[in-house]
Amino acid sequence: MNIMGILQSDAALACGVTIAGAFWTLFKGSDWFQARRQRRLREALEALEAAVEATYREYVRALKEKNPGGSLTPAEQDLARQYARERAIAIARTRGVDLVRELGADFIDLWTGRIVRKLKRA
Repeated sequence: MNIMGILQSDAALACGVTIAGAFWTLFKGSDWFQARRQRRLREALEALEAAVEATYREYVRALKEKNPGGSLTPAEQDLARQYARERAIAIARTRGVDLVRELGADFIDLWTGRIVRKLKRA
């Protein structure tokens, strides 16, 4: 059997895939990878928090001053969340972080709500 026959055999392919899988598992489980992932998550949350604060200063505060009760309508709240989301994506992009991938597209509004509640308590 020549070298090409060995490389094309099922046993060689299985061995190669096993070795690649072992290296991938070690890499994904490493402390370095986890620290890098946590750093990206922290940067994404910081970008979202900065966007929420900026949206409050530029948009929400003006609306609250115009309303006699000082509260926003549901439509205004949705628009404020949309502004904060768009701004957070832009801020995160300048930092080299994909906000949608790090926080999850479905969870950005959840994180925004948590940040708003945190800022209201402060």
